[in-house]
Amino acid sequence: MEYPIIRTIALGLVFAFSLTQCKPKSNSDEETLLLLAAAASKICVNNSYTGTTVSNSTATLDTNTDCITGMTSSMSADLPAWIRNNFKCSVGSVSGSNYVFRSQNIPNNKSFYFGSSSPMYVALAGGQKSAGNNQIASQCMVYSIPSSPAAKSGALVGTQSGYASVGITVNGLAIFNNAAAAPDTLATEAQTFDTFNGHPQNSGVYHHHSQPLNISNNNSNLIGILLDGFAVYGRDCTNASNVTSTPTIGSDLDANHGHTTTTLHFATATYHYHYTSDPTATIPTLIGSYFYGTPGTISN
Repeated sequence: MEYPIIRTIALGLVFAFSLTQCKPKSNSDEETLLLLAAAASKICVNNSYTGTTVSNSTATLDTNTDCITGMTSSMSADLPAWIRNNFKCSVGSVSGSNYVFRSQNIPNNKSFYFGSSSPMYVALAGGQKSAGNNQIASQCMVYSIPSSPAAKSGALVGTQSGYASVGITVNGLAIFNNAAAAPDTLATEAQTFDTFNGHPQNSGVYHHHSQPLNISNNNSNLIGILLDGFAVYGRDCTNASNVTSTPTIGSDLDANHGHTTTTLHFATATYHYHYTSDPTATIPTLIGSYFYGTPGTISN
């Protein structure tokens, strides 16, 4: 007996394969991945795209890549230097008018949420609380982010609109918005952050609402890129003249946590976000309630 669903997926995969064979060879296989994802959304091919699927019980840090051993860390040559030279622990490339990142979303720092049997385990510090039984789990996250971001005309898009992630950090991790899952508040949920200010939700997606402390600690370091294509930095802003300031909402930053200036990565004044105190969350977060630009897509 032939099962219709299996036949549909098989035909979809054949169709996707035939389409990709018509494309000129490039240094990116994003089109292939996206076509396969459309044909069979449940198929996650980590071993082909982001390296060996990580098991917490055997996870170790590769000192050569500064990522978990077995994970692919690769940025294609056609990405801009500010991404190519700073991002790791994910696979990044260009597809048409988008940057595409694929990530297993496994932190390259020790965490309580790897579980006590993992080489990457570390106990919570005094005063920290566990997020229930949640543990870090390998994901198949695919971000498609505009490579030429611009301010959105008309009504802004909310960051609390059901996105699996609102951005990706330089070390390949999900960025979450300025709210917690009801009925919690983010100020309360922050008590469950690990030593590096991250934690997983119930399906194992490790993420940061606040500054990732192994990337930025109240400085002007590049933290990542948000789903609308604009960079996000730490608390401080260092411009192209190497002058550092600490902008805040109402004092140089808009309600989205952003402003338009030069940075050490952008010689021309460019909009970007900052980690700063957020009135909705009542704690500092990486983004406010709205995107400045038009967000791309995220699947997992």
